[in-house]
Amino acid sequence: GYSAEYGEALSSVLLLYTQDEPEQNKTDISIMSVGLGLGHTKKWEKSSLSLNTSYINLAPYQEIIPQNLDWNKPAQTGSGEAVYRYHFNNGIFKLYAAFDAAEFDINQPNINNPIKDKVSLINSNFYVNSSYKGIMFKNWQVLTGFSYGIGTNKTEINADKLHNKENTLFLKYKMSKNLTNDFKLSFGTDFNSTKYYENYFENLGQNFNTGYVSNIGAVYAEGEMLFSRKFAVKAGVRVPNSELIDEVYVSPRVSLAYKVAKYSQFSFAYGEFSQTPSTNYIKYSQFHQFEAENASHYILNYQYYKEGRTLRAELYYKGYDNLIKYSTLLPNYNSVYTNDGTGFAKGLDVFWRDGKSVKNLDYWISYSYIDSERDYKNFPVQATPNFVANHSLSIVTKYWIQDWKSQIGFTNVFATGRPYNNPNETEFMNGKTGSYNVLSFNWAYLLSPQKILYLSVSNILDSKNVYGYEYANNPNSDGIYNRQAVTATADQFFFVGFFWTISSNKN
Repeated sequence: GYSAEYGEALSSVLLLYTQDEPEQNKTDISIMSVGLGLGHTKKWEKSSLSLNTSYINLAPYQEIIPQNLDWNKPAQTGSGEAVYRYHFNNGIFKLYAAFDAAEFDINQPNINNPIKDKVSLINSNFYVNSSYKGIMFKNWQVLTGFSYGIGTNKTEINADKLHNKENTLFLKYKMSKNLTNDFKLSFGTDFNSTKYYENYFENLGQNFNTGYVSNIGAVYAEGEMLFSRKFAVKAGVRVPNSELIDEVYVSPRVSLAYKVAKYSQFSFAYGEFSQTPSTNYIKYSQFHQFEAENASHYILNYQYYKEGRTLRAELYYKGYDNLIKYSTLLPNYNSVYTNDGTGFAKGLDVFWRDGKSVKNLDYWISYSYIDSERDYKNFPVQATPNFVANHSLSIVTKYWIQDWKSQIGFTNVFATGRPYNNPNETEFMNGKTGSYNVLSFNWAYLLSPQKILYLSVSNILDSKNVYGYEYANNPNSDGIYNRQAVTATADQFFFVGFFWTISSNKN
């Protein structure tokens, strides 16, 4: 049910906001069981600069804690980022840049082969964005910016090599203004350009090249009207144009909010959403013509907030159409693709947080019920996908113990079983895993106002969770498809970290 300002997502978007100004000059030091981190922030009268770097290497940790996988070279990554901010008289400019590189090498079991597959990956990413937000043109608020990212993956599977590279440029311009005390108008435009290349080199075989260039431009407008102190409406429309799939579509969005009491309100949202099919498919667009995938959202929400207590409950229905279907086990260049897929998702989400009732205790409970079926990918019929658990429950607690200068926390995550397809049965997707449950513990000890020692242990009950099953491509001599369970790389994870902030105010 998100705003007309955003697009290219069927289900939801995650809105992220950056800090306008750091609080003070400071240096941050992190010493962890899996790596090191260092950061420094310098603040001037109108500007600031923050630099951060980290190095993570799981090899020493995995020497101590046994793993369920056969690593040749455990995962390691190095990263760095920089943030620059400058305050003008009527606005703020922000520039962010980040780089990271990672690699690992592993021997992975293959249900179709008694010999493990040797899989290695070298990945690197560079990302930069800038934005300006300020007041211009007779009190119009302007938000403009751009981002650019480049990511590369070099994967080796036994003696075969798979290399891909993606470049993405994004431009944005938005204007908004309160035209009256009761009406706010926003409108803008954005442009997204993606270039993707992939090369597959068979050992002693052929080379295959795929890729695409996707340019998507969009315009949108949205109005917010306050009809009374209790009733408000936000309505808008987004019109994107995708050059790759040669399609222009109109996406209306509307949401209504009604305040039923001092601390609570109901809201309803409806919207049409679309997205270009994923890279797994459109990299073969030189061989096939694709259309955008679509979804319709209907959401009813209730929210209550008062003095440290929050309750949110949400009923929703999402209808999907134009989903991608293909004719083979996995999507390939010679698969037969159509946009004939359909589906739905309906459910209830409930969230309760209370940091008021018990002194020093903060806890929250999240429950989700979902009923979803899709006829997409290579599904022969409409069925529940393997990522759907009908019931999920999460309980998080944090308790401050003053005498110990410590915060103790427990988190429990529970989910009912997820479906999987058993080729030994005639009915599609008729299998279901056992329920999933993980109880985890964390302890933060305040050595001083600027030094924290942190410990966490996941899955303290050592539950043996199964996420699904992989089946062989062909039956054995008895006509049975053999299988292997999909489990965690490690049943438990232990983490210890020391975090030190050095600043002039000693806080």
